[in-house]
Amino acid sequence: MVLQVNLHAGVVGKMANHRKRRLKKILGCRKAIALPVTFMMLFVSLLILITATYYFSITRITAKTLALKTSGVEQEMLSLEKTIKFVSWSPGAYEIHEFGDFGGTFKVSPTANPLILNLTDNSSFYDVFYSSPVGKALYELASTEDVVEDVFLKGDNRAVVNQSSSTMTQLYTAQGAERYELTLSYRPLASITVTSSDGGQPVNSLRVYVISLNASESVAKMGTFRLKTGCLDVASTLRTYNFTSPLAQLTVRANLASVVNEVSLPISSNAQGAIVNLETIVCTVRIEDVGW
Repeated sequence: MVLQVNLHAGVVGKMANHRKRRLKKILGCRKAIALPVTFMMLFVSLLILITATYYFSITRITAKTLALKTSGVEQEMLSLEKTIKFVSWSPGAYEIHEFGDFGGTFKVSPTANPLILNLTDNSSFYDVFYSSPVGKALYELASTEDVVEDVFLKGDNRAVVNQSSSTMTQLYTAQGAERYELTLSYRPLASITVTSSDGGQPVNSLRVYVISLNASESVAKMGTFRLKTGCLDVASTLRTYNFTSPLAQLTVRANLASVVNEVSLPISSNAQGAIVNLETIVCTVRIEDVGW
C-alpha cells in the first residue's frame, strides 16, 4: 500500500515537472514573438511621426514661399507705380523696368476700366465731358489655397478724388476671375480755383486730371521680363459754361468700371451767375514689353 502511494506521488511529480517545462516553453515563445512585434510598432509609430513632421514642414515652407512671392509682387508693382509717377506729365520721358519671376502672370489691359465723367448741378444741368477706358495693369498671383486679404496698398476704392493730398493711384489686391490679383489703376482728380471776373461774373477754373493707360500694349507675361513705361503726351480740352443765375456748387460724378462716386466743388457766383471753365487734362502713359 505504501509502495502504490509513493508510485502515484512520483507520477504526479513527473507530470508537474512536465507542465512547468511546457509553461516555460510557451512563455519563451511569447517573449520571442513579442520582441519583433514591439519593434514593428515602434517603427510604424516613428514612421508616422516622421511623415507628419515632414508634411508639416513642407506646408510651412510652401506657405512662407508663397508669402515671400506675394510680398515680391507687391514690391514690383509699387516700383512700377513709382515709374509711372516719375514719367507722368512729362511727354517723352520713359523708364525701363525689369520685372522678376514670382510664378504668376503680369497683364496689361488697355481697354479695361471705362471712365465716364460728367458735370452737374444736381438739378437741370448735366454734361458728360469725358468717356474713355483708362486701362489697368495687374499681376495674377500664383495658385494658392491661402486666403489673401482684399487691401489697398495705395489709394482707396473711391472713383474720383478732389484733394491735392489724395493720390490718383489705386493699387490693391482682390479676388479675380480665377486667382487673386494685384491691380494698378488710376482715378481722376478734380480741383477748382477762382481766377478772375468777366462782365461782373466770377470766373471759376475747374480742372480734372486723368492718367490713362489705354495706349499701352496688351501684355501677358510670365517669368522675368522688361517693361518700358513712357509718357506719350499730355492733352488738354477746355469747355466753358455760362450760368446766368447764382449757384453754390457743381458736382463731378465719376463712373469708373461701374464704381460711381462724386465730389462737390464750391462755385463762386453772384446775382449775375458765374462762368466755369472746365479743363480736362489727360496724361497718356504707355506700358510695353521690350523683351531682352
